[in-house]
Amino acid sequence: MRAATRAVSPQLGRDAAAAGEDHPASAAYAQAEEWAHRAHEAAQAGDDESAREYAANAQECAQASRALLANRDADVEYPGGEKTDVTALEEGRAAHALADAADAGHAPVVPRSDGGCTVAWDQDGFAGAATVYPGDADDGGHPHAGLVFTNLDEDRYQALANSPWPYRTEGGAVVYDRVPAHQAEQIIAAARSGEPGKPWRRHGLTAAVSRTALPDDEAEELEDESYSWSQELTDEEESYVNEFTAEHFEEINSHLYNGKSPDEIVDGMGVPLGEVCTHLDSAIDRAPEPDQPHIIYRGYKPPREVIKSDRVLEWVKDNFKVGGVYRDDSYMSFSHCPEYAASFSPNKWFDSKTDKGEASHGVVFEAVTSRGAAVAAVSQYDNEERERLLKRGSTFHVVGIQENVRIAGANKVVIQLADVTDVPRF
Repeated sequence: MRAATRAVSPQLGRDAAAAGEDHPASAAYAQAEEWAHRAHEAAQAGDDESAREYAANAQECAQASRALLANRDADVEYPGGEKTDVTALEEGRAAHALADAADAGHAPVVPRSDGGCTVAWDQDGFAGAATVYPGDADDGGHPHAGLVFTNLDEDRYQALANSPWPYRTEGGAVVYDRVPAHQAEQIIAAARSGEPGKPWRRHGLTAAVSRTALPDDEAEELEDESYSWSQELTDEEESYVNEFTAEHFEEINSHLYNGKSPDEIVDGMGVPLGEVCTHLDSAIDRAPEPDQPHIIYRGYKPPREVIKSDRVLEWVKDNFKVGGVYRDDSYMSFSHCPEYAASFSPNKWFDSKTDKGEASHGVVFEAVTSRGAAVAAVSQYDNEERERLLKRGSTFHVVGIQENVRIAGANKVVIQLADVTDVPRF
């Protein structure tokens, strides 16, 4: 239904949105979007007759919108239909929040035939548009947004340049192709205020230049939590957690990384992967929900050639972008102690006595999450590792990259992550 798609052009949508919520052109364009959406659905269902009718209606509504933009009092008629209630959709509510961030709370939210919701604003030295789309499984169902800033004064542009989100420029506009909607809200706020955005702050993280060991009293609290949790475990759950922490974590995670069948026997364990995961998952699910999210750490090893060529910092920036998503299909062991986690963040390499070296950085994850089990009470290492075990398939939004952070006397690049289950919904 190319005719319907052409009728509801993005430019017409932006013009209608910029005209204002009460402008009749906005209502006509919204109706054009609705008819275009119906035309697409009818075509997908093989109902060609209805698809042609709906596409013609979309064109009539778009023509009416253009006429009303040229003359608000124009005497035009267009085919009506059921109006989309954008407040019933999370992407619609998110679009309203983005309008508020732009200090344009009365701007209309225009539903699109592709499932998005668009809002636009135009103020002195500050103009742009945002389209919010429904979430998908890759980022925990959170809506995501595309942003276009078409007019920014120097201070506002500099605020975005000094913020951590990557963007591109096109035809004089600043474009963010895809960011989580809650971070799009922060980008717009940064542009409006002229102050660089610091998304890690929203999750209780900092840009401090160092991280220190977990205090002893907090380590004791971790032991108490773990003991209480262990009392709820079945014998099978306790046994599998113990085996995972002791010697079989590599075999289990290798099976998960490689997408092996749940029926396949785990090397060295003699039982199917599915049985192992069932008990590990149920054990972790028994962990209590904390009053405040945990801040936990995990050492990370870049590819060997990256370490040897001392390109760790560049590699991190290429592979972990603020606003991106990080997911791990394995069970992830974190530590509440940054210094312990840093011991699993190698920056040295050794091929021979005469062929060895050291990169300028190691890599450490710093994550905020309300999930995971403190496993000290059933671990063969007791509480030495200050360990918290997260379920397979944990997904995070990247909220910060901190360079040259001193941990245990060494420089680290700290990748800051927020568990998608702890990110507020709209």
